[in-house]
Amino acid sequence: MRVYVILFFTLLLSLTTRAGDNDEHEVKVVGDKNYTNNSNLVYDGIDVSNYQKDINWRATAEDPSIKYVYVKATEGATHKQHRYRANIENARRHGVKVGSYHFLSTTSPIQKQFENFISMAKPEEQDLIPLLDVETHSGWNAKQLQDSVKLFCQLLEDYYGCKPMIYTNVSYFNTLLGYDFRNYPLFIARYSKSEPQLNFGAKWILWQFSDCGIISGIDAKVDLSRFNRGCSLKDITYHSPKSKKKNDKPRQNVPRPKPKKEEARQEVPYPPANRYNQGNNSKEKTEAQKRGEENAKKRQKMEEKKREEERKAQEKARKEAEKVRKEEEKKRKEIEKREKELEKKRAEQEKKRLEQEKKQRELEEKQRKEEEKRKARENAQARMKADKERTTQTNAQQYLNDNEQKRRNDLESAQQERLASEKSKEETSTSNKKTSKHSTKKNSNQSSADNEEIKYNRNKKN
Repeated sequence: MRVYVILFFTLLLSLTTRAGDNDEHEVKVVGDKNYTNNSNLVYDGIDVSNYQKDINWRATAEDPSIKYVYVKATEGATHKQHRYRANIENARRHGVKVGSYHFLSTTSPIQKQFENFISMAKPEEQDLIPLLDVETHSGWNAKQLQDSVKLFCQLLEDYYGCKPMIYTNVSYFNTLLGYDFRNYPLFIARYSKSEPQLNFGAKWILWQFSDCGIISGIDAKVDLSRFNRGCSLKDITYHSPKSKKKNDKPRQNVPRPKPKKEEARQEVPYPPANRYNQGNNSKEKTEAQKRGEENAKKRQKMEEKKREEERKAQEKARKEAEKVRKEEEKKRKEIEKREKELEKKRAEQEKKRLEQEKKQRELEEKQRKEEEKRKARENAQARMKADKERTTQTNAQQYLNDNEQKRRNDLESAQQERLASEKSKEETSTSNKKTSKHSTKKNSNQSSADNEEIKYNRNKKN
């Protein structure tokens, strides 16, 4: 059953996304909404990381409420905060008590993480006890998490000479850490106006009640925290060990979980001596002693056999987990390969689609130009036809105008001739009156003949 549990969590670890070496970590807690600084807000300290960027510690140190600051130093086995050194030195230079914390990763060996942390957080630069940030357990069950945190805390205690403080949230402590960590200094996150409530009789020293603090000298929002009632700065002040052996070095290898101590070989006690026959029970004493030694040897062999079986089972589980991990890695690579092939196919399809769209646009552009040319020809033909019609109408009108003008001219000519004829007739009439009376009849007949001729000519003209 234990093997299957290990295999299950190993598979879960391989399927989860590995935690990146970043600077922003949110503690998921259940409670009221976060709240930020106001005139009545009470806080005692802050914690910062690369997320806060460059800090003006001169302005920050002027805040009378800030009694301490915890600075993120490392995360996992390799990540180091590039602003850590500047934050530590500048905060101390301006009179702020400083401490360092490490963000625990579930994907790196504990020993490597410990070595990464002590490479940055020098004991002589610390005003506060070291802080271990425990927020995730991806890939670990509760037992593995507890063993890892215990090991890290023991390494810190051996190196710094004091118990480290553990940072986590309420539900995480109550469900995952629990009883074995009740006596550690605790830094609890609960973004609420109500104080954290821990199980197992545990008491917290610091309470991080908001992640939206606004502090002078810091452009980004800051986590705010305060002391529990009855607690103060002295509860988290770091006191360097007075004497430290020169040969003290951090442990080089992560030890296995300590097996149960062998019980000291216990001999079967002798039967109570009989004061009446003390000299007669030497044989019984010898036999009892032999039985006790044999029983002790049997117990020892059984314990050794049991430890060996456990070691073999652990080794077998480790190999099986390694095998599963390799298979998962192989599957992951195959999935990545398929995804790359699919991505390549999608890229080719997208390229074809773009080419088709380009050809379609070119075809549409060609059709549009041909349509424009056709419309231009039709418009030109329509204009030519209209011009021709206008020319024909103009010529017809001109012809009518010319005929009308000619007619008018003819009428004027006829009228002038008529007037001239009438004038001539009057003149003739006047001259006839002057002739003699005896030629009156003759002239009258002649005049009538002339008048008839004039009348005939006039009708002919008309």
